[in-house]
Amino acid sequence: MFFMYFYFKTFLFSAMNSTIKLFFLLLILLTGCATEQREVVVSGHYSGQPRERIASTATVNGVVHRYFTDHAELCPEGSFSFTRTTGRPAFVNFLFYGAPSLILEPGREYHVELFFDPSEGFEMNGDFCDVQVFYNSFNHQDPRNCFYEYPFDISNYQAVNKALLADLQKEMEKIDSAYDAGILSQDIYELIKTDRQLYYQVARTVVASANYLRIMAGDRMVPDEVFEIWEDALTAVPTDNPWFFSSLSAYDYLLYTYWHHIYTDPDFDYDEFVKIRIEQREARQAISHTLDRTPEIFSGATLEFFMAAYIADQYARRQPHDELPGVIADFATQYPDSDYLVFLERIKTELEKG
Repeated sequence: MFFMYFYFKTFLFSAMNSTIKLFFLLLILLTGCATEQREVVVSGHYSGQPRERIASTATVNGVVHRYFTDHAELCPEGSFSFTRTTGRPAFVNFLFYGAPSLILEPGREYHVELFFDPSEGFEMNGDFCDVQVFYNSFNHQDPRNCFYEYPFDISNYQAVNKALLADLQKEMEKIDSAYDAGILSQDIYELIKTDRQLYYQVARTVVASANYLRIMAGDRMVPDEVFEIWEDALTAVPTDNPWFFSSLSAYDYLLYTYWHHIYTDPDFDYDEFVKIRIEQREARQAISHTLDRTPEIFSGATLEFFMAAYIADQYARRQPHDELPGVIADFATQYPDSDYLVFLERIKTELEKG
């Protein structure tokens, strides 16, 4: 019996020792495979309408949002410089309407020439590689408005949806061809493909949403096809796609996911909803009213991002802003360690300045 016990104890210790060794080996391998965060330097020159600084999107947790920004001061002659840190290809967007994002790769330096004049539009030039030239060739107007590019009345949602899908298919084929030709690396291929999918799917949700609201304000008989377009768009790009939040269109996609959830709730009453929204706006509680329902739709990191992005979006779009300081304080209580707080606190500071 003693020898059996001794043998079992020896065997158990040996097995545990092997398990521990395997654990540390895996830990070393995983650590070695972790993405190395590297600095990217962007410098350039701005000309056109006078301004004191250049605003561009920051990279936070691999997330990009038009109102999570940093600012680079302009020198008297118009030059500027800023850095970003990333472990994989990422977008940075200069906040001008219709501006294509600049694709950043870890450890590289970029020099850009920016020009903006309200009467002439925006231009971004530089000694760009084939990847940037390729990406710049796509339509970069706000996808919330891009369907107006088509020669159809917005009420003709079937034709607009068909045109959007046709353009999306053409771009997907171009992206596949560029990858097959070796122009795009695997990571940049996935980044651009996800971004352009989101761009067009957002446009499709806008078409569906606009027609839903138009019809509900009239005869109230919303065709099933309107919801089919909306639902099809919202199942096209899952949030667990590792490049989802790297796209400037990610927030808009989630925003229209939110409204689809609200409008298709079995208990939804359009007239009652309109009445409540008017009351909430008058009481300066409309933002809170929207955010109160977000946990029904999103969770985890997606919920945190959407709430922060929605608050920042409302600051940029709504007047007055009486409600925002309290909403930001509530977010800080819920997410005291959030990386997005730096942007929301900046908003709060601006509000306090008046």
